Amino acid sequence: MLLFSLVFLLTVAVISKNQFKIWLPINFGIVCAILVVEYFNPHFARNVYVNELSKSIDFGITYLVTITLTYFTISYIRKNYDVEHSSVLDKNMAIEGQRQELERLIAEKDKLFSIVTHDVRTPLNSIQGYLEVLADADLEEEELSMLKQQLLQITRDTSAMLTNVLSWSKTQMEGTRADLKPLNVKDALNKGLTIETNIAARKGVLFNIESEEQLVIIADPNMFQLVVRNLVNNAIKFTPKSGSVTIKAIRELGRCVIVVEDTGLGLNSTQQQHLFKLNASSTYGTNNERGIGLGLLLCKEFTELQGGEIWFESNAGNGSSFYVAFSLINE
Repeated sequence: MLLFSLVFLLTVAVISKNQFKIWLPINFGIVCAILVVEYFNPHFARNVYVNELSKSIDFGITYLVTITLTYFTISYIRKNYDVEHSSVLDKNMAIEGQRQELERLIAEKDKLFSIVTHDVRTPLNSIQGYLEVLADADLEEEELSMLKQQLLQITRDTSAMLTNVLSWSKTQMEGTRADLKPLNVKDALNKGLTIETNIAARKGVLFNIESEEQLVIIADPNMFQLVVRNLVNNAIKFTPKSGSVTIKAIRELGRCVIVVEDTGLGLNSTQQQHLFKLNASSTYGTNNERGIGLGLLLCKEFTELQGGEIWFESNAGNGSSFYVAFSLINE
């Protein structure tokens, strides 16, 4: 009986649950057969019991108690093992996913700063060259005006790039919290896009701001301005001369939706897949305005930090529309 109890123990510990219905009846059947044989053939074993019935009952009870205790013990052990094993597998998968993501981010970070190093050095060298020309050469008024415009464009592009890089670096190293407060959208757009209005005018791009009255949202003023300026600068950057950029602020489904529409180059399917991701690369607008593709990632991160939502619609050659939605304070 002890041998069969041990076999039962090993069976429960090793086989799968689907095979219980095969091996356990076999084990139980063999034991029952042995007990029946011993009962009808008592001379097969030494008799140490008062009678054969008491012996059979004792063996049967011992067997049943043993397999019952063994079953529940091993089942408990196996259940805990399965839970722990599953937990370890899940943790290993999570760790592997985090490792791959970390490697990707490190590679993108290295690529980003490599591009920044190049794209900062290049405009600084250009600025130095322009200033040397201004200092040493006797230029006509038209040439002087052109140099000033080029210097201004280079300085503006470099400043915008560094602003985005520093903002992104701060969010990665320190974490950033949104300082949410009531914000009048129309006032924020009119006051915050003065520079962009002038940039569009110099490029020959029609620039228009349309906003409903009394749209007050919950947002971080600085983050809001960075998001809107990046979207507007991108729209101007990729819109050719005689094109148009329109910023609208409308009330929709209890939210304020800010739309930045342009008649620019649009985005193909490959470009759309990489939007809002850290996929650093040098980018150039229709007038060779320089960038590194970090602005839209910041737009997404800062919009979500404020509890907002950002999305876009675009077709190659037909312009783009970017949407940013924020909660209204009076809804």
